[in-house]
Amino acid sequence: MLAATAAPALAAPSALIRCDGYGRRQTPGEQVGRGILILGTLGLFGSAEADNPSAREAGEKGITACTEALTDSRTTGNPVRRAEVLMMRGVRQFEMGRFDDAIADARAARSVELTPLVRAHFDRNIGASTVMLEAFARLSQNNQAEAEKLAFQAAQARPTGLFMAEEALRNMALTPEISADEKLLLDRAWRMAPNLRPVLSMAGAGDWTGAAAAIKTLVATFPKPGVVVLSHQAALQALAGDNKGAEETLARVSQDIDELAAKAGGTDQNAQTAAQQVARADEMVQLAKAQLALNQGKLEEAKGLLAGRPRWLSPASLTAQIIANVQAKGGPGTAPGIDPAKIRADATKVARDSLTGKGVLNNLVVALPRWEDASEAQEFGKMIAPTSKTMQPKPTRDGAATSIVSGRSAALDTVNEALLVAAARAAAAKGQDRFAVLFNFGSNRGTRAGIASSFTLFDFVTPADSLFAAQAGRAFTVAEIETALGSQYRPPAPTR
Repeated sequence: MLAATAAPALAAPSALIRCDGYGRRQTPGEQVGRGILILGTLGLFGSAEADNPSAREAGEKGITACTEALTDSRTTGNPVRRAEVLMMRGVRQFEMGRFDDAIADARAARSVELTPLVRAHFDRNIGASTVMLEAFARLSQNNQAEAEKLAFQAAQARPTGLFMAEEALRNMALTPEISADEKLLLDRAWRMAPNLRPVLSMAGAGDWTGAAAAIKTLVATFPKPGVVVLSHQAALQALAGDNKGAEETLARVSQDIDELAAKAGGTDQNAQTAAQQVARADEMVQLAKAQLALNQGKLEEAKGLLAGRPRWLSPASLTAQIIANVQAKGGPGTAPGIDPAKIRADATKVARDSLTGKGVLNNLVVALPRWEDASEAQEFGKMIAPTSKTMQPKPTRDGAATSIVSGRSAALDTVNEALLVAAARAAAAKGQDRFAVLFNFGSNRGTRAGIASSFTLFDFVTPADSLFAAQAGRAFTVAEIETALGSQYRPPAPTR
């Protein structure tokens, strides 16, 4: 009896589990009149089998498992599940270097038959992922233009989402020019989560004035900016020809570096982190001073600041430009052994490898969005409601902004959208028509829905806050968020 009871648990995982690690899923039903998707029971074919992502097969074995899984009743009776299997087979084709086959599977996944209501939701997750998979394949075929076009298309499927926009921007950053599509995505991501992305893109394109302005706005989001971002700001100001601004920032960061260096003498993790920050900041301060000296006609001082260092770890575009500038006037012997063109080329190679090399498979297997129940938005709608005890706005510790915390695990872009709606409604409740995001950071993990956020901290300001003035150019209006997302992120209407 014991042996008979244990036998099912010891059975080898099915081809479906070996393909993508997941068993059957419910088929989405729909109520067209209400415009919502609900979980249905139709299509729940085949045996129930526990999810087991660790059982995924890679390479040829993965392709074989996925092909076999396409004959499983759990996929033949459920087009959404079938699309997920086709997409995973495409990922394995990509892994084996069969890029045309990967593209064919991505397109087949995108072409499964769906009703219009289900299709609209599908296109925001699995559909967009198949387009991004095709973009990765085109990039691997050295078709950068087509890859960028597809990546932009994937990002456009969810304009208020961050994940696909970031993936598209990593692709577009491989070329220094900023296209109209890239600028649109940069501006969008900059409004949703201020970080160094636009700064680095503008620096890569040689727009030092724009990069300096962007990092100044970013610095203004921090109550106490770190030494690395301040030293980066000083270098960009010097490259932009803002000598006074660079000198002021250098004076400010020098004291902060001295204070941080005093904490770096120990052996614990905090001391090691402090030491790393001091080393990175010191390097960019050195570069900033070299460019500033060059601006002021102090060529020998600039050359001296670059001498004796065989390797630079600062952002490639910034480092290469300052060294090239000094070498152009300093002649032979300036920063010997350092080739700015090689610095740029090496950085581009590393960035390209992160999109087409072995490391990208984790993104494709784990992170690319898959199906997420449409009712998830309604669950967030309940949490946002003023009567809820979760996701309620509270003043930050210093009182300079308002903070909202999300602790529900859901697709990264779903959480981001819910927080935007929550901020818009909190701003409206204060009588404000706009808000600007100061901080948007969470802990993420791979789930059945793809990359998911399990905890996100989201800080924002409104025109009533003193920090808003520096962020006004990044602000959302309450009206635009409600128009784009309001109807989705509401509690479900009571059934009659």
